[in-house]
Amino acid sequence: MTAPLDQPSERIHAMDAIRAFALLLGIALHAGLPFVVGLDASIWPIMNAQKSDVLTVGSFVIHVFRMSVFFLVAGFLARSMLGRLGTTEFVRNRAKRILAPLVVFWVVCFVLIVIIAVWAMARANGGKLPDPMPASSLKNGLSFIHLWFLYILLWVYAAVLGLRVVIQSIDPRGKTQVWADTALHSVLSSTLGLAWLALPIAAALLLKSDWLANQGIPTPAYSLIPDPAPFFIYTFVFGLGWLLDRQRDLLNLIARRWWVNFAWGAITCVICLGLLASTGAQASNVAPSFTTAMKLAYAAAYAVAVVGLSLAFVGAGMRFVNHASPKLRYLADASYWMYIAHLPVVMALQTLFMFAEWHWALKFAAINALSFAFLLVTYRYAVRKTWVGLLLSGKKHAV
Repeated sequence: MTAPLDQPSERIHAMDAIRAFALLLGIALHAGLPFVVGLDASIWPIMNAQKSDVLTVGSFVIHVFRMSVFFLVAGFLARSMLGRLGTTEFVRNRAKRILAPLVVFWVVCFVLIVIIAVWAMARANGGKLPDPMPASSLKNGLSFIHLWFLYILLWVYAAVLGLRVVIQSIDPRGKTQVWADTALHSVLSSTLGLAWLALPIAAALLLKSDWLANQGIPTPAYSLIPDPAPFFIYTFVFGLGWLLDRQRDLLNLIARRWWVNFAWGAITCVICLGLLASTGAQASNVAPSFTTAMKLAYAAAYAVAVVGLSLAFVGAGMRFVNHASPKLRYLADASYWMYIAHLPVVMALQTLFMFAEWHWALKFAAINALSFAFLLVTYRYAVRKTWVGLLLSGKKHAV
């Protein structure tokens, strides 16, 4: 059943939980980067002598689907919000909830990250800054750091709203929407439907001439004009979420088939890892030495993994956490603050434990546990009932 855009839709609790889990996975992902095999200081400034194959594979897999899940859920919730608020109020709401936090917290986080990165370099060099400084630390240019997803989301909102106006002007009877609804229903109902959804993603990756296949979807964090490849991919999955809000009954289908989508995602992830291993490539800033056939196979497998794991994550959420829960609601409310504020906290703890004679698993667990504890405490006492909470959620909570 297609929900008219001008009518409010029932809240789906799982969507808030899915978005929260996707954001919180980012904390664990960043916490494990110093232990990733092959990662160098040009990608992450804090290194650890101990490396972990487990965290290397885990980081790869999380990176495959985490941000795609976020943008898919963002598309779903955006259409629902637009239906409730109308275009003018929707734009105003997004300016308050996305643009304002981006501006405010980018400045604070950037300053803290620079200070901690300098501390880390000094600590790694016996208490003094290296002379000369690493080339990666001297690069000039814009960086939205870990808040790039907010900046890209603003671009995606603008693109989708503009596209909506164009479609309505050339197709006032809505035939395009009916066709899109029918196509999505057919694709999601088919065992091989993932291949059709993966095709545009694979094409976007292959058309990027400087694509580093071992890093997956490029991080569009370093320019005012978004990189076309990741911008297209995230707009595409945002659009899938938008279309899912038009046919909410498809969420039940995705929930039933979550394990099928997971199997496709897992198999294609293994294929990607096998192809990388065959060339000796790791999580570095050097492209793997693929033949043309290998690159085509890798892009196709990676795209299927993106779609499969993203739909599996959403489907599992619909299957297991689609119910009202005060604890999940609290965590969903806290997750936005936790992700925005986490990077300086995680980096400080990584620097602090840099030379600790512990097993990597203990270090990783300590960084995560202390980061989550600090972020939850600060949310409870410094965010939830203050102007910061008002900025992030649009309201101050009483408790």
